[in-house]
Amino acid sequence: MNKKLIALAVAGLVSGYGAAANAVEVSGFAVVDYVLTADQNEAVTPCAPAGASACENSKEGKFQVEAEIDVTATPTDGVTVRIDTDLALGTDAASGDSATVEQAYFAIELAPVTVIAGVFNNPIGQEAEDAADWNFGTSSMIRSSLDHQTDLNGNNVAGAAVVGAAGPVTVTAGLLNHLGDANGENSMALLVNASPISGLDLELGIVTQESNTNGVAGPDNVGDVMNFNVQYDVAPLAGLMVGLDYATYDEVIDTSYNLWTTYAIAGTKFSVGLRLEEMSWVGTTATLDSERVSFNVAYKAASNLKVSLEFADAEGINCPVNTTCSGTMANGLASAVTGATEGALTKLKLTATF
Repeated sequence: MNKKLIALAVAGLVSGYGAAANAVEVSGFAVVDYVLTADQNEAVTPCAPAGASACENSKEGKFQVEAEIDVTATPTDGVTVRIDTDLALGTDAASGDSATVEQAYFAIELAPVTVIAGVFNNPIGQEAEDAADWNFGTSSMIRSSLDHQTDLNGNNVAGAAVVGAAGPVTVTAGLLNHLGDANGENSMALLVNASPISGLDLELGIVTQESNTNGVAGPDNVGDVMNFNVQYDVAPLAGLMVGLDYATYDEVIDTSYNLWTTYAIAGTKFSVGLRLEEMSWVGTTATLDSERVSFNVAYKAASNLKVSLEFADAEGINCPVNTTCSGTMANGLASAVTGATEGALTKLKLTATF
C-alpha cells in the first residue's frame, strides 16, 4: 500500500499495487491514535480565564480516528484508474465526520514510458502520505514541511507526470499546479530513483515553487525544495533497516535531515525504531535550530494489525504558533509555513489494514 511506489511505476502502476489485469482491487486502513501526552498542544500562555476549558490541552488523553478506502481498476485494454478516499471520523460533536478525495488519477502505459495525470501523492520526499505506511507513529519534520506546502488535502499534488526506466534507474518528470497558490506559476518536479544493489534504494527529487511575500510574516512558502533520501535493508543483520532523508529549501528553512533506523527483533513480533531530526532555519544561529528525537516500539498483533507506542520530543523552535517573534521568524512563520511544533508527545497507535 506504500504509495511512494507511484514514483517507481513503469507499467501502468499495476505491478506497484499488485492488481491483476482486468480486475478491481479494494484496499484501505483504519488508524486509531490515543494521545497520552502532548506538551506541544498546550494552550498558549497567558490564557484567560485560567480555569476555562478552552485553556486546557484539547489533545491530551483523547482519541483520534482516521480511515481510508482505495479502489484500483485495471482493465485489460484500458488505463489503470485509482481513487483514494480519506475518512475523518469525528470523536466529538464539534469535529464531525468528513470524507475527502486524496487521490484520483489515471495511468496509461505508452512504452517506453508511463503517463500519470490527476491528483496524486507528492512524489518528493522519503515518507509516504498515509499514516499506515509510516515506520513511526508520527510523521517526520521533512514530510510535515512538504505537507504544509500543498494546498490540496494532505501532501498531494495536481498535474501530470511521465515515468520511464533505464536499467536500475527510474526517472519521473512532472508538471504540477503551484503547490499552494492557485494564482502561482506551475511547479516542476523531477525525481530520479535507483536501486544499484539489493536492499539499497536511492532517490533524488526536486520541486519548484514560486514564493511570495506574506506581509510582515515573510515568505508564504519554503520555495524550491531539493530532497535526497536513501534506505538500506542491512542484509548481514536481518530485520535491520537504516535510512536518511535530507532536504534543502530556498526560504524559511535552510536544511533539514531525518536519520532513522528500525529493527524487527528476530523470533518475536516486536520491532523498535529510533529517529533523529534537525531543521535549520534561515537567518538563525545553530543554537536556534530545531531538533527532534523519536523512539517507537511496535507489536504485530495480527497480519493486518499493528500496535505502536511512540515518544517524541522536539526542542529549539524559537517561534511556535500564536507567538510574535522578530526577524526571519516573525509572526509564527516557522510553524505556519512548516508545521513544526515544540514539546513532547507520547502516542499509542493502532493500525488495521485490509
